[in-house]
Amino acid sequence: MSLPTTMKRYTLSHRNDFTGLTLETSASVPQLTKDSQIVMRIKAVSLNARDIQIATNTYPAPHEVPDKLVPVSDGAGEVVQVGSGVKNFVVGDKACPLFPQGHHFEEDMALYEPTRGLCQGLGGAIDGVAAEYFVVDEADAVKIPSYMSYEEAACLPVAPATAWSSIFGHTPKMLPGQTVLCLGTGGVSLAAAQFALLASGKVILTSSSSAKLERCKALLQPLVHPNAPSTAIQTVNYSEIPDWDVEVRRLTGGKGVDFVIEIGGRGTLGKSIRSTRMGGLVAISGYLSDYGAIDPKILEEDVAKLILYAAVNVRGVFVANRLQFTDMVKAMEMSAARPIIDKVFKFEELAEAYEYLQKGRHIGKVVVSV
Repeated sequence: MSLPTTMKRYTLSHRNDFTGLTLETSASVPQLTKDSQIVMRIKAVSLNARDIQIATNTYPAPHEVPDKLVPVSDGAGEVVQVGSGVKNFVVGDKACPLFPQGHHFEEDMALYEPTRGLCQGLGGAIDGVAAEYFVVDEADAVKIPSYMSYEEAACLPVAPATAWSSIFGHTPKMLPGQTVLCLGTGGVSLAAAQFALLASGKVILTSSSSAKLERCKALLQPLVHPNAPSTAIQTVNYSEIPDWDVEVRRLTGGKGVDFVIEIGGRGTLGKSIRSTRMGGLVAISGYLSDYGAIDPKILEEDVAKLILYAAVNVRGVFVANRLQFTDMVKAMEMSAARPIIDKVFKFEELAEAYEYLQKGRHIGKVVVSV
């Protein structure tokens, strides 16, 4: 297939604010440089908190962020060209690049190794997918569920993959009947809620907005079996109940939850631990509370003693490896689960999409068509 010679793409001309997102209209289309590579025509991308942090120079990366970086880690597209040695893709396949390139089988992502992990993180350490064409090794791409749109599939590489890894990728792994506490209504938390319900679990959602909680409950309700208990989906408005950890304990009959999708960081970690039963898992994948005011009393809390006497497992979760990603895709194929999308923007509206995500009013994912 003959490809054009130029394409549209975004680069970051500076990282002070979103005005650094610069649309180039005649960038060179990338070429195959290895027999094992494929060329993708990117059809959609989705945004994560990390993308905002990189664009505003607030990302605590263990690597340098290159000048003129092509931003955004998550995308999906059509394979339009394959190298002579490619075995797993043909022209016309639909695929997603892995966010951590080179992270294939290891349980934990490498933070500092130059050939894999965060040092090969799309849209941060290396160029991302905010471009019409993208070249990737076939080992670092995964076919998407057959029934998904490109906009839906573009949501998969970070948020659902992190959610899957949080409850199924480590020890302990979620079992039927267990409860997952999902902080907030963003992409990771809602994906975790979907996976938990599909695995015959229960979920507790938190938000500062009762309207958001009601909407999320309605979106998730079709995943609940008709004979499931009324407690399959429960909610806590933490603006009305500041001691939400006490409320979570009450909702679980004093036992505590089995898993927490912890995206708040320092501002919420203590309450997440106190919400969890002994032996449960607090899976930390974010630190959004760092970007707002935190009660000084929380910062003075002795988290080490709290973990010790709660006997809770606390671990960081860096997205998922390729094997976990493909397991997630298989599970989604069986259930026809779809990522929850809040809003879709045009490619020329990428800066507006960043601004929308930063305001935090979304439910689920913010997507940009390419």
